Amino acid sequence: MEVKVRPAVPTDKSPLMSFIKDVWGGTDYIPQVWDHWLSDRRGRMFVMEADGIPVGMNRVRFLEDGSAWFEGARVHPAFRGKGLASMLGENSAKLARSRGVKVFRLTSGSHNRPAHRQIARIRFNEIARFSVYEPSRRSRLLRSDAARLVTRPGVSMMKLLRGSREFKLGSGVFWHDFAAASLTESVVKGLVEEGAVWQAGEAIAIVRNGGEGSGIWEEICYLGGAVDDSVELVRSLVGRERSASERFVFVPQKSPLIGALRKEGFVRNFSMVLFERRAANG
Repeated sequence: MEVKVRPAVPTDKSPLMSFIKDVWGGTDYIPQVWDHWLSDRRGRMFVMEADGIPVGMNRVRFLEDGSAWFEGARVHPAFRGKGLASMLGENSAKLARSRGVKVFRLTSGSHNRPAHRQIARIRFNEIARFSVYEPSRRSRLLRSDAARLVTRPGVSMMKLLRGSREFKLGSGVFWHDFAAASLTESVVKGLVEEGAVWQAGEAIAIVRNGGEGSGIWEEICYLGGAVDDSVELVRSLVGRERSASERFVFVPQKSPLIGALRKEGFVRNFSMVLFERRAANG
């Protein structure tokens, strides 16, 4: 079998979707994002060919903290276990290194152990676990006006952010469109300028709108600090974007905020593992 990795082209869509449409019981997001990914200059999408036939794909996205995010890895069921996913991953790492990237990250569902084994083979290490919560019908929303928009980063705000339990449990990242980037000083400054950072007492939240295909959602991309103040932030912020079809709160596992959100009527949508690899490791 002759295999090779090459850039994706529009004509790859049909042969790839012929098997991707059945992933996750027909709910895979790839068919909805394929066209956007193909034209998106923030990343590159690749296809794996076996004897000239497209049998796999993945994408690498370049994030605002200077890291590379690996996503969308799919391999035809008949070709799994042959090292093709590893070849796709190494190809993305090679591209990222050529651009000076030192940190590569990706995520996988908490219970997807076969994927975890594959990820370990390409030398990624687990660095954090997160759960994503969303409000149920009984959630008590919009009952607080405690949230204050942060208009300048400031030393005290950075100290509050980096000193929070959630910053440490979550390896110092925030989430957007289900990709995790480090909360460096320059990234935080950009988020403040964007109007995405909110504070209530001793708690910080980062809020953005996200989307996938035609879906639009509101994300509390980061939430950390004192439990009561964090709850006030959530009460103030969730549901501000009326066009959003879903609302998500990203919280690192083992955070006491999870219990507080549950008391507010939030339910877990899913959980995921964050993996990282650094260029110094090869």
